[in-house]
Formats: sequence, C-alpha cells, structure tokens
Amino acid sequence: MDPISCMATASTAFGVLKKGFAIGKDIESMAGDLSRWMGALSDLDMLEKEAKNPPIFKKLFSGKSVEQEAIETFAAKEKAQQQRYELQQWIGMTLGRSKWDELVKMEGQIRKSRQETLYKQRQRRRKFVEIVAWILMSVVAATILTLFILFLKGQAAKAQPEYVQCRLVGCDVINGKRYCVYRGAWNTQEVTAFEIGEWFPREYLCDFEPDKPRPPSINETLKAIKESQK
Repeated sequence: MDPISCMATASTAFGVLKKGFAIGKDIESMAGDLSRWMGALSDLDMLEKEAKNPPIFKKLFSGKSVEQEAIETFAAKEKAQQQRYELQQWIGMTLGRSKWDELVKMEGQIRKSRQETLYKQRQRRRKFVEIVAWILMSVVAATILTLFILFLKGQAAKAQPEYVQCRLVGCDVINGKRYCVYRGAWNTQEVTAFEIGEWFPREYLCDFEPDKPRPPSINETLKAIKESQK
C-alpha cells in the first residue's frame, strides 16, 4: 500500500462515478465504485498518519526516502480532496444535501471497517517488522562491537613489550645467598638469587607477562623462599 497506488485506485473509481452521474445512474447502482473510492481515501488518511511518524527501520532500509513518501502522500491527499469537493458539489446540485450526508455516513462506516480489519493487521505487521529489525540491528551491533574489541586486543597484544621495568622491593639472605624481589607494572614479579657480596641492581628488566594474578606480599614471598630451601 502506497500513496501512488491508492491515488490510482481513487482516480479510477472517481472517473467511473463521474461518467455514471453524467448518464443519469443512481448512487445505488454505483455503490461498488463509491466504496472503492472511499476506501482509497481512507487508505490515504492512514498513510498520511504513518508518514508523520515513520518507523526507524523504514528510515534506514526503505528504498524510498521518508521525505519523498511524505510529499507523495501530501500530493495525493490534495488531489483526493479536490475529487471529494467535486463529488460533493455534483451530488448536492443533482440529488440534494441529504444524499451527500448519507454518503458521508457510509464513508464513516467504511473507514471504521477498514480500521478494524486492514489497518489493525497492517499495524501488527509493522510492529513485528520493527521488532525483527531491532533484533537484527542489535545482533549486528553486538557482532561489530565484539569484533572491534577483539581487534583492539590483537593490536594491544602486538604492541606489548617483551620486558617491563621492575624495581627492587626487598631482599633476604637465605642459605648463604641473597634473594631479591623485583616488581613492576601489571603485577609483574621476579625473584633473583645473588651470591653474598655480589653486586645486585636496584632496577631489573622482568619478562612481561600480562594478566598475571596479584603476587603475594614481600614477606610472604621471602617466607615461601625460606620454606622451599629447608
């Protein structure tokens, strides 16, 4: 359903109505054409309401722009209003005001019937498509985000250094050797043994091992070394 096809239906039915009135047909014999014409005008009103509040998926995926469809709907509505005016004038002059009032009442019934059937079904389909579109967009967004995070991790892994600067945090003499504990960034820790009297550095290049658990305290580390030397 679109404004151009609705307007084509209305114009065809309107042309038949004009010819029928010209040759003296009564309204009852043209009820089918009147119904088609009124139904098409009702559809245009519904499309006008949708054009004022288009769903997001339509803005993203529709081949026709929302603005273009709104313009087409507006133009079709203007033409339909002109047809309505002509028909009102024709019937008012030939059949009287009361007959036009009957047609307006008939039009209201047609609009109500279409609202309860066609338009409700269309709204349900529209909501279903919106839900599916949101789900797909969420899945695509989550996938892109996951791939981006993996890409960043890969880049970070490539940029990681082989060594990290560690500083001396404590030493203790155990079984004739000096054991020194060095610590650096990312929970890096190394223990190095030196001979008594041997020079030991204040800073040390430790092997870089990211994501290591937090090491025990200095006292706990030295205590563990003592117990391992017993």
